Amino acid sequence: MSSKGVLVAFEGIDGSGLTTHSRLLVYKLREAGYRVGYSKEPTWSPIGALIRELLLQPTVDHEILALLYAADRLWHLRVHSCLGVGLLKALEEGYIVVLDRYKYSSMAYQSLGAPVEWIEAINSRALEADIIVYLDVPPEVALNRVKARRITYYYETLERLRKVKEAFETILGRAEARGVRVVRIKGVENGVERSIEEVGREVYGEVKKHIEGRVEGEGAILKSVR
Repeated sequence: MSSKGVLVAFEGIDGSGLTTHSRLLVYKLREAGYRVGYSKEPTWSPIGALIRELLLQPTVDHEILALLYAADRLWHLRVHSCLGVGLLKALEEGYIVVLDRYKYSSMAYQSLGAPVEWIEAINSRALEADIIVYLDVPPEVALNRVKARRITYYYETLERLRKVKEAFETILGRAEARGVRVVRIKGVENGVERSIEEVGREVYGEVKKHIEGRVEGEGAILKSVR
């Protein structure tokens, strides 16, 4: 776990709303006065650019992708992020770091063609998140959202998204067994998509509750100086 800051990882299948809700959470936390930063994986490093290029191909080598993601992740943690510094430094300085995907996505996606134990092992140098926000959306709904984009990637088919969603259940269970708090947020209820505002309120409430529990007795270490 991070020492002074809090690492919040948004996870879910493609089309579940990770970018929308991770950015919305950052906005809400900043409005509440917290020191918070946003970053995304894969990164915009040369490794991240290679990953994006490979994901446009009709076939992929899951083991090669897993290794590239693990390397990109360490670069993200140690060298540079959207915050201008490595994530580890930002966490040490007391920031709440909100990530649009983290290592749990690698474990879910690349486990379609590589052993999950091996993927966990090559990511063992990447610290655990303090809290995982898992956006639970049916693959059919997620795929319709993805199709609205101009570009689609290798994993964005109904069959693959279904397999990844199944894999996430295993991955989240393994994370919980290691002490990571997992919050599951439904994007669809009774067959109806929930609004961005409704989902956003639930995400914010759950994350804020976790943060308040972390800083109790520690003062306002995560608060901005106004």
